[in-house]
Amino acid sequence: MKLKELESTGKNISEAINTGLKLLKCTKDEVEVKILDEGSSGLFGLMGSKPARVLLTLKNGIAEIKNTETIDFKLACKNVENVINDIVKMMGINISSVKTSHEDDTVSAEIASDNSGVLIGKGGQSLDALEYLVQLIVNTDPRTRVKVNLDTENYRAKQQERLKTIAEKAMEYVRRTKKIYRFDPMSAKERRYLHNYLKNIGGFDTFSEGEGVMRKVGVKLANEKK
Repeated sequence: MKLKELESTGKNISEAINTGLKLLKCTKDEVEVKILDEGSSGLFGLMGSKPARVLLTLKNGIAEIKNTETIDFKLACKNVENVINDIVKMMGINISSVKTSHEDDTVSAEIASDNSGVLIGKGGQSLDALEYLVQLIVNTDPRTRVKVNLDTENYRAKQQERLKTIAEKAMEYVRRTKKIYRFDPMSAKERRYLHNYLKNIGGFDTFSEGEGVMRKVGVKLANEKK
């Protein structure tokens, strides 16, 4: 796979950068680093924790990444299902089924439950925390080192539609006033979606500011100062 930029994650900013440099097979002097999310340790350093995320862009040329490990996706899907069942059971929540599928380096899981509202939590925080915890456990096995996406009751699609709606309103405001628009604080997953959505449209620059649960996304016309 050839590319000129790579998004990388880690327990902290330093680890995220080093992981990305190893994949790109280059030094820090050869890339530009953009911090997407500083991450947080969460409860007891685990539940609700979020990885740090950085975007590494090569200053010159294109890198070719080759997979050094063979991912066993059948095992990865099975592990994701087992971990979800174990964690949710400990939470005292009954689930009807967990259906998994995989594409590229990602395993997606759809959870069916009569208690989906509890699984989702306020603003999707519980689902995000469960997703990260499942990925953390599954990734301890090199054979199943994959990204994990969890969903229930089609929440992710509804979440993205809501984010598109507020993004459109924000862009209209920025175009009309030439001022910066700051969204309300939201989760790392929601912030990432907004960054990517606005980037793909073009003509706008985005940034993150604030700490922890108060971290938010800002959008402005491209090349405008904050």
